[in-house]
Amino acid sequence: MTRIQGYGKIGRKNYLIIPIGGKSVLAAGESFSSQIEHLIKQLKREYNINKSHILLKQAYTNLELLMGEGDFLVSQNTEESYLTIRENFNNKFLEVSQTLDQLLDFKPLELGYISGGLLIVPSPNIQESYQMRLLDIQKYANAELWNNLKTISRSQTYPESLTSAVKNAIELVEMLINAPEKTQNYIQKSHHIDQYYALPLFAFISGEVMKKYFENNSEEPEEQRFKDILSTYIRSLYPVGNILPIGHHYKEFPFVVFRSYSLEEIRNKIFTEKYLLNSQELNVLNLILSS
Repeated sequence: MTRIQGYGKIGRKNYLIIPIGGKSVLAAGESFSSQIEHLIKQLKREYNINKSHILLKQAYTNLELLMGEGDFLVSQNTEESYLTIRENFNNKFLEVSQTLDQLLDFKPLELGYISGGLLIVPSPNIQESYQMRLLDIQKYANAELWNNLKTISRSQTYPESLTSAVKNAIELVEMLINAPEKTQNYIQKSHHIDQYYALPLFAFISGEVMKKYFENNSEEPEEQRFKDILSTYIRSLYPVGNILPIGHHYKEFPFVVFRSYSLEEIRNKIFTEKYLLNSQELNVLNLILSS
């Protein structure tokens, strides 16, 4: 079922079309922000191989700083949203936990999955809003960044996937350089049935501590930032595509937005007889019940 017999003619040559799975469809439907995030990841990977190529680091650093101010608006469902109850969850739960029957008075919550210390919520409709301030444009979206991106796109040293992906960033920088001298806003809406957001469960019980931490604007070591940790955690659980936000500075609590075409299928397998005893979530319960 992964091969098609026969061929079709394109131009003067005959070609076989071989499907390679859902990931190719996922890549074709990427949003602009996802494409920029993918480019930044490619630039970082290439820089780790060629540490002497400083223009790679300058390019991904400037792109991250330029698009680091992003707001994500999640559409509300008819059920109670996890995001709306997060702020006062601690106090509310303490009130009703004296007599557990009061938990029944909680409004029905939207669908969500708990994987280890993460809450994962399906959210097909998300609006992203990026604010590129004038000072940031002048500092990061300048001729130096444009020249670096142009050099990368023309170089034969780097893989074709990288030189091709750079073109989107070049168009963005050109647009910002030629725009009127004022703060620019970029807004996009996405609708994907395989889109999710995830946040640590500690955001519900340690919200105030997290908020104070992020308000201090502490500079976190690279590869040890909250976003990097959450991204690694998600990738260890499910196959996912690009992970947003582009930046790594949060206002109140850490979160990630991602797409995964097989997450629901993997979740369903947890409860089948074949996988029940291998489940990461249920194996402790199975051991207790078996004793």
